[in-house]
Amino acid sequence: MRTPLEIPPHLIAEAQLYAPSRDPLDAVCHVLQDYPKVVGELRQLRRRVHQIDTEGVELDELLTRLKAISREILEL
Repeated sequence: MRTPLEIPPHLIAEAQLYAPSRDPLDAVCHVLQDYPKVVGELRQLRRRVHQIDTEGVELDELLTRLKAISREILEL
């Protein structure tokens, strides 16, 4: 027979902040069920931020090259 899982009261209180109007068990279950989705979305956001950073570097390099080309044209 399994013994009940004891969840510290501060974690229950935090779960109820994220899942208001729920009893303690429902709030904890809601947070636990939502956790994988939140982690997945966070990973997507990190990938997107990395992609935006990479694009920013590429744009900076392109702008530097365009400025150099513009200077060469002006010198002609």
